[in-house]
Amino acid sequence: MQDEYDLYTAMSAKAGFEILENTIPDLILLDIVMPEMDGYEMIERLKESRRLRRIPVIFLTADSSPKSEVKGFDLGAVDFIVKPFIASVMKRRIETQLELSEYQHSLEDLVEQKVEENEKLQHMLSAGFAELVESRDGVIGGHVKNTSIYYEAFVKALKDVPKYKEEVTDEFVKLSVRSAPLHDIGKIGIDDKVLRKESSLETAEMEYMKRHSELGGFTFHKIRRIFPENEFLQIAEHMALYHHERWDGKGYPMGLKGKDIPLEARIMSIVDVYDALTSKRPYKEPFSHEKAYEIIEQGRGTQFDPDLVDEFLKISDTVRDCLARKEELRRMML
Repeated sequence: MQDEYDLYTAMSAKAGFEILENTIPDLILLDIVMPEMDGYEMIERLKESRRLRRIPVIFLTADSSPKSEVKGFDLGAVDFIVKPFIASVMKRRIETQLELSEYQHSLEDLVEQKVEENEKLQHMLSAGFAELVESRDGVIGGHVKNTSIYYEAFVKALKDVPKYKEEVTDEFVKLSVRSAPLHDIGKIGIDDKVLRKESSLETAEMEYMKRHSELGGFTFHKIRRIFPENEFLQIAEHMALYHHERWDGKGYPMGLKGKDIPLEARIMSIVDVYDALTSKRPYKEPFSHEKAYEIIEQGRGTQFDPDLVDEFLKISDTVRDCLARKEELRRMML
């Protein structure tokens, strides 16, 4: 087989994941009995990773019990080969799975071409809804698009950070950037007397305004009942519902804490505050980029995910440029 394929050998799951840091194989042969982490746990971790979950896995093991085989298939294995095996038969089964995988990728490419037009429509609808929200909000017009600009810059930077590479995939970037303009869609359901008020909100008004998170989240939740596997809708729901949650659990509407808050919402919470700080309001002048960054850094570990704040600080120059060009960038969004 080594004459026909490039083979990578690992004697443990840990060594296997080290290889996967830099290499995405066409197929994985996986034993059940391994030191530290067994094959079942390894395949579960593979399937949890956006980057690795599509790699076909064949169990190659001495465990011939039907229970083990069923468990392997339930966890997502494409085949189950029991030792001792006939080399030529095993080789043919591997070839079959590689052919099926290649065929599946070809179908995916074809589907991708067919859905491109739908994706463009999806983008236009997203931008259109953002326009609708901003047309109703005479006080913070431009906020939805501004946060989308900062969100895109931030999430694209995170894609190059090793600790986020399992979550911040190309697909996640694409879908979350497209969802970002929808994070405040719930404001469509807020009364104009509060939404368009040109002064600071009173306590009761602020509590009423907070409802926009639940209204937006519920909107997407209802749609997801029809399309439960749609990742775009899931990300849009998370952004709308959770972008005012806090790392310390003192946010709203659910009081989620730490990493219980979805990543896309944790990212949005930072850029949402950044735009609020750097924008002019009837009751305040805009803060400078430096002052906004200082305030966000003060919220590290309380209001915001500390690791994300650290990464946001690293892209200060990029964000400053977005702030300087935001009017130009907003015009390019639709």
